[in-house]
Amino acid sequence: MQKNRDYTLTVELLEAYQSAALSNARELLDESKLLLRNNHFSRAYFLSLAAIEEAGKAYIAFDAKGRNLKDEGLCNKIKERIEDHSSKITSAFVGWISFSDNPREAIKTSVDLMIHLKHGREKSMYIDVKSDGNTLSIPAEVVRPVAARDCTHLAENCIHHTELYFKHNEAGKRNTYEDKLLCIKQKTLTDMLNTEDFWEYYIDQLEKGNTEYAHAVITYHDGYFKKSKLFKQTSS
Repeated sequence: MQKNRDYTLTVELLEAYQSAALSNARELLDESKLLLRNNHFSRAYFLSLAAIEEAGKAYIAFDAKGRNLKDEGLCNKIKERIEDHSSKITSAFVGWISFSDNPREAIKTSVDLMIHLKHGREKSMYIDVKSDGNTLSIPAEVVRPVAARDCTHLAENCIHHTELYFKHNEAGKRNTYEDKLLCIKQKTLTDMLNTEDFWEYYIDQLEKGNTEYAHAVITYHDGYFKKSKLFKQTSS
């Protein structure tokens, strides 16, 4: 997909994007179930993952409606998130975590799933050479039936909770931490969110009553990640 395409983000466009992405997520989920019933496990896995990414895109569009859309730099960051696989997958889990009765358990479970999904995307669709340099990675051999079923159930869960999130929240004006979050380089954010230490910090913040995700990301980034420090070492 071409990056940094020249189009203008408006609330109306984001509204349409949110609705269309959720609708497409449901269609992809239905198609993945059809493939699953016919034992096409690797393709069912891939389409389920695509459904998760579409749910994440719907959340990014929802979140963006409350941003300053007159800021060109901010709009470019939003477009970048919409086209980044890691951002889409992470965003698809926001609703699930927010509605969980046990945020600590939900976060630990979702982080593990997010990491596996990000690593398994290409392997479920394409032939490649393994790291040993001698053998091939073949989708039909890589994706087990149980993984395809689990990914389909996960997509259903992400879509359902994303829809619930939209019903119970409004895309209001964003605060400084939320705007700063968009300004972090995508690779930096991806690397940070793939660490166990950040999620330990986020859980600690939740248990202290600090529930805002953007605040946790920015304070961890500024206080730990960019200083190459670990929260677990300073808190023990």
